[in-house]
Amino acid sequence: MSGRGGIKQLLAIDWDSRNLRVVHALLGKREVKIDRLLSVAIPSGVDPSDPAQMGLHIRRVLDQESIYTKHAVVDIPRDQAILKTLQLPVQDKDALPSMVEIQVAKELPFPVDQAVIDYAVAGVGSEESTDSAKSTESTVADVLVAVVRQEVLSQYASTFQAAGLKLDRIGLRPFANRVALCKLLEFSMPERVLFIDVGPSLTEIDVLHNSTLVFSRAASVSIDRHTTQAPRLSIVPEPRGGDAPDTPADAVVFPGAVAPTPQVEEKATTGLGVSGAVNALVLEVTRSIEAYRASDSGAAIDLIVLGGDEGIEEELAEALQKRLGVNTELYNPAGSFGWEPDEGAAACAFAATLGLALGQTGEGALHLDFLHPKRGVSTAQRRLRKAPVAAAVVLLFATATAVGLTQWTKVDRQTLARIDARIEELEAKRNQYRKFLAIMEDVRDFDAGQHDWIDVLYDVFSMLPPHEEFVVNKLEIRREKDRIILNTQAKDRDAPVQLIRTLEAFRREGKEKPRFKVSMGPQKEKRAERYPFVQDLRIQVLKDEPRKKKRAKN
Repeated sequence: MSGRGGIKQLLAIDWDSRNLRVVHALLGKREVKIDRLLSVAIPSGVDPSDPAQMGLHIRRVLDQESIYTKHAVVDIPRDQAILKTLQLPVQDKDALPSMVEIQVAKELPFPVDQAVIDYAVAGVGSEESTDSAKSTESTVADVLVAVVRQEVLSQYASTFQAAGLKLDRIGLRPFANRVALCKLLEFSMPERVLFIDVGPSLTEIDVLHNSTLVFSRAASVSIDRHTTQAPRLSIVPEPRGGDAPDTPADAVVFPGAVAPTPQVEEKATTGLGVSGAVNALVLEVTRSIEAYRASDSGAAIDLIVLGGDEGIEEELAEALQKRLGVNTELYNPAGSFGWEPDEGAAACAFAATLGLALGQTGEGALHLDFLHPKRGVSTAQRRLRKAPVAAAVVLLFATATAVGLTQWTKVDRQTLARIDARIEELEAKRNQYRKFLAIMEDVRDFDAGQHDWIDVLYDVFSMLPPHEEFVVNKLEIRREKDRIILNTQAKDRDAPVQLIRTLEAFRREGKEKPRFKVSMGPQKEKRAERYPFVQDLRIQVLKDEPRKKKRAKN
């Protein structure tokens, strides 16, 4: 991905059902320079959901524009992802991925093994935010979880493979829009900002609270093709101060004038006209604000920013400002990159692609990456990772002791020689190494004798009936007795008995012994409730590892 002089070249690519948008960026260590923006209509013969067709179209556009950069990033539209906000303890970032997976697994409409899950802590997702949280005891923070089907990611990967590009990151469009918006308003960010990304069939509506993405949805409003602007535009690099044909290729350049090129064949649509689309979108925005206020009672939107190139953005901005009484402006990134205002106006639909490019720098790293989602670290891995550190401390202590002895015996060279010989003799022996190996074995034995309660809870909860039939009111873990007590309610009297059979029949992968022994307390019936049968399930966690032979001590 490196270009001239260590500058990284990258393509940020985004598309909807009508237009393909490409940003060619030059990435430095702390800043992003936009080398080129390109918007091209998708011909009627190209299906954007077909990886082969869309990949060839991307390749054809890049070749026609003489763009040869190989590395690219893309984002997932809002309607193809499931978003959920959880409140979780975040002080242990190694355990956080497992907690996230356990919490969202039972709420997915498809099996968790068909999903890719990533998350962002407190809307930031950076290492610094998690580390600062870790330093505070019992820290609980909002964790925004995003889930995408693996087949969706495979479709994007196949598209970029067909285009001959190396895909470095798959992000989420609302987060890319958030990065672009925070850059736009970095010196004057209001408390709550509503961002509207108008599309031909789906319009994404996001709410930022103190620069954190707290609400996002996709509204289905189809806009007539004939209301749109020209489907193709190219913002090309042009040095300020007039034409300079001998300008070196790596000179600092700025976007120049918008140069429309001949339009491609238009697709037949049955969307709404300007007036109908504006009215429909005003209604959807109003609904979105009310839906957001359900979790933030009385919240007031301070600013509305509107992006898109469907030709209705100015009318929509006026209608929203009149209807909601909130200052509304079109997305214009001129101030973010030092462009002229009219140059930024031509990039009104490029918030997501510009956000993708900005997110590749260290200071504005994207918070979700479905190609490289955050993974957990098990208890055993953490303990074994610390073992070499302990051994190094022991070795350093022994070395310091040897140096101290050497200082005490400077006067007597013969004594020094004997001590040196003795040290060499001791170092030659394998006894210390055997002790270290014994310590490592003790660590493994200790770890095998302990329960990883996150894994245990995952095994138990994965076998619970659906929440329409069975609910858990209270969870109690008694570590000293290796026991879990669940206070539960069920619709069916026999549901707890069936669950007991399922739990006792469970075997961990590669194990022959049962994992759980379950007993049930007295069952009470509350006829007036939705789940009338109340009972306690006492789940004893068994050791299903084979007993190890004791080592003979040396």
